[in-house]
Amino acid sequence: MSNRKVLVMSVGGSPEPLIHSIDDIKPKLVYFIHSEKTLSVVDEINKNTKHKYDYLTKQVDNHESIEDAFEKSKEVLFELNKKGWDEITIDFTGGTKPMTAGLVLASTGDKYTDSYNYSYVGSKMSENAEVRNKDGVGIVISGHEQIKPQKDPYDTYAVLEFNRGKNFFNHYQFEAAIQNFKEAEAKLDDGELKDLAKFYIKLVNFYQKWDKFNDRIEIYNEKLDKIESFKLPSYFYKEIIQKCPNELLNNDFDNSEEFINQLNNNLEFLRLKIRNNQKEAMKYYLPDLLNNAHRKIEEGFFDDAVARLYRAIELIAQVSLNSYDLIDVEKFKNHKVFHINRKQFKSQTKFDPEIPKMIQNWNIKEYEDRDKTFKVPKDKSYKILEAFGEDLAKKYFADERLKNAVNKRNDSILAHGLNPMNKKDAEDLYNRVLYYSKFFWVDIEKYMKMAEFPKFK
Repeated sequence: MSNRKVLVMSVGGSPEPLIHSIDDIKPKLVYFIHSEKTLSVVDEINKNTKHKYDYLTKQVDNHESIEDAFEKSKEVLFELNKKGWDEITIDFTGGTKPMTAGLVLASTGDKYTDSYNYSYVGSKMSENAEVRNKDGVGIVISGHEQIKPQKDPYDTYAVLEFNRGKNFFNHYQFEAAIQNFKEAEAKLDDGELKDLAKFYIKLVNFYQKWDKFNDRIEIYNEKLDKIESFKLPSYFYKEIIQKCPNELLNNDFDNSEEFINQLNNNLEFLRLKIRNNQKEAMKYYLPDLLNNAHRKIEEGFFDDAVARLYRAIELIAQVSLNSYDLIDVEKFKNHKVFHINRKQFKSQTKFDPEIPKMIQNWNIKEYEDRDKTFKVPKDKSYKILEAFGEDLAKKYFADERLKNAVNKRNDSILAHGLNPMNKKDAEDLYNRVLYYSKFFWVDIEKYMKMAEFPKFK
């Protein structure tokens, strides 16, 4: 097997520890990061090592600058990565403190490869002899060197995976967030951080289900070897709220108290939206849909946002009809659709025969077939509301700004045309729909706030 080892070393004034490191690790290539004054030390190292190797050098302009050392170290690592070297050890024994710090910082964090090893040449433990000069606190005395492998704390504590997972969650990229938290879980030994990763996986999975308009969540039960189905609020309370590791969250990010409070707000909202009293629950789908549309705008998915907002325009009319007891509750409960109950419609319009005549002229099949329920499209829902004297409907039909926004939607790629929506189009429609939502429900923004997804900060 060919030797693929690379040793990247910061170089100070003492060659002996670095010679020991090279002879112990036996790399194919050594990349020296040195200052102008320590270039001669590189020559001395090359003359005195027993192991034979190729070498490259990179000079830092200012050996007392951590930024310069970081920049040059990044250049070295990028070059090695580009050339396909993947068994890289970082030796930060030599050099000034800014040089060693710059090298370590460059090799952790958002790095080019996950294969870095770390090495430091320390001293052998000895009770009978001094192994360092300066009364035991200086450099290691020649002959007493010992390689001390170091672990990358970014790997040990899965720092990158946790940070990426939280960032993806904040941007509603739930699948990517789950993947990163799973990678964190796989890296970690059993303990609190592993438990935290498992909690985050469960948390993100829940919000992914909610974001996709699910009212229930299905979870595989390993003990029973079957899939179980739960209503969102009951699962959220049992698995997220009650099992929330508050202390771990407090140690993991700054706004943990605010985050936990929002979890409780979310639970309260879900209990209002998903409950046995379906008639009362209907209107809570509107603030949830508006929030979903706004998340799509934040993500830059403007066509998706506009599709949701168009649906919200219709939903406003449907929940308004529900305030007249026209929506069939059983149909809504079993199928999540808004159908008008014929019997209730007849009762509500018995003193105004013009409204049933208007319906008859629309040639709605279910109505003509005298089904128990019938559905009406968006504009006809507003027509019924207008016949009931609703100012909301009158404003809707007179609103040219809304008509223009809807026309742009109709010409978009997700409707009937091929034109993409832009941010301004989406935000304009969002603001008009929010205006009508507040006209229908004055306090709706309170519930939109309650239903906002929490964010890590």
